[in-house]
Amino acid sequence: MKLLVTALAGVALLQSPAAGELTTRLHSYLLGYEPRLSELIADEQLIQHDVPEREGRPGADSFAKRTLRSEVAFVALPADAGWLGFRRVLRMGDRSVDDRTGSLKDVLTTGPQSEYAKAREMLAESARYNLGEARTTNLPNLPLEMLHPRNAKRFSVRIAGKEKIHGKNTTLLVFVETVAPTIVTATDGGNMRSIVKAWVETANGRLWKAEVITRDPRDNALPFDAIVSVAFKEHVSLALLVPATMHEKFFSGVGRRAWGDATYTNYRRFQTSARIVPQ
Repeated sequence: MKLLVTALAGVALLQSPAAGELTTRLHSYLLGYEPRLSELIADEQLIQHDVPEREGRPGADSFAKRTLRSEVAFVALPADAGWLGFRRVLRMGDRSVDDRTGSLKDVLTTGPQSEYAKAREMLAESARYNLGEARTTNLPNLPLEMLHPRNAKRFSVRIAGKEKIHGKNTTLLVFVETVAPTIVTATDGGNMRSIVKAWVETANGRLWKAEVITRDPRDNALPFDAIVSVAFKEHVSLALLVPATMHEKFFSGVGRRAWGDATYTNYRRFQTSARIVPQ
């Protein structure tokens, strides 16, 4: 009996899709998924923590917690120019944030071509509310952009395991960035190599979970991994997988530990505009 089970398992393994075939399914899924997600705006609650790694070090009594409430959108730009996330912070803790940029929906739908720059300004403005260093990578579009077929030649790919997520059979694909300049760069312009983990539904290529691990590979850089993990869930009325949660790990100083957790709710449609064009 054991020999029969082992033999059948071997047959199943041989018949399972290889990394290349699964990547093709994922790319096909993302090409159809991109315009549908780009029609949506959601509410985001992001709670960030910045604490000492351990007691007894300088600054060990410094604990920080911040809650940001924002509206976010994930917009595919024309001409295959990229998939960008936009965030407009509305509240930090119990206080409202001064609105200097206007409604995210208005910026993305009714403005002239120059409103792309205004949307980027809005994203940069929101970055300063983060604990730790200002950054614009902590949005669910980060793994989506890296996994998009337009970036396929940047990455090597391999299969790293299987997992069941929400009752679906998924295959874990690991993508390693091998091309410079890298998609993510340091504040000084240095390359930040990324490894992307993607839990892909084996039968149809749908993406249920993704994680981006980014590190500065230079010898003089701190050995720190910045991480952005996104989990997706089925939105029944939209008939679409949407970002449900995001977890981030970010750098806030030597001897400190910092992370954030976001939830996404109240998805609603808006009409994207061809006026949003990259400069």
